[in-house]
Amino acid sequence: MLLAVLCLVIFVEDARDPTRGEIDTMATATTATMRRAVSTFGPLQIAITILVAATALVHLFLGISLTMARLTQPAQDAQAAGMGGVTLMSILAVLFLCNFAGYVVLGAALYLPALRRFQPVTRKLLIGYTALTFVAYFAIDQGQALNIFGLSDKAVEAALIALLVIDGRRARA
Repeated sequence: MLLAVLCLVIFVEDARDPTRGEIDTMATATTATMRRAVSTFGPLQIAITILVAATALVHLFLGISLTMARLTQPAQDAQAAGMGGVTLMSILAVLFLCNFAGYVVLGAALYLPALRRFQPVTRKLLIGYTALTFVAYFAIDQGQALNIFGLSDKAVEAALIALLVIDGRRARA
């Protein structure tokens, strides 16, 4: 289903550009320059923003859940679980919350008009950040607790990387 949505976004984006693959004989040099200088916020950018928000919210939910579990855990459970479990839970809670903040900052910076000149760098940072998050999930989890919630977020992140690559290629064209 996610693949179908990606194909639909790409199809709609291509359909919106009437000059794709054609030569516009009526365009002047000024019009051609303006077309390149003014970036539209189309379906591809909307899909990227939605995917960034979705994975950010997943990480916020996990960060708050782990923080609340850590704060409400009785002292005897902490001693019974051993210090390693509580410490790992605290570290993961902070990592999830930082991951949420990272997605929000990079997602906002990607399309802010004031930061437009840094858009290629921001896009590459977001691709790297998402890839790091993707790999870290499997490195930390080590196949112990693979669940549908985590794997669906990884599918969102994989789609986000794909759309960011497509967006970057279109921006260079």
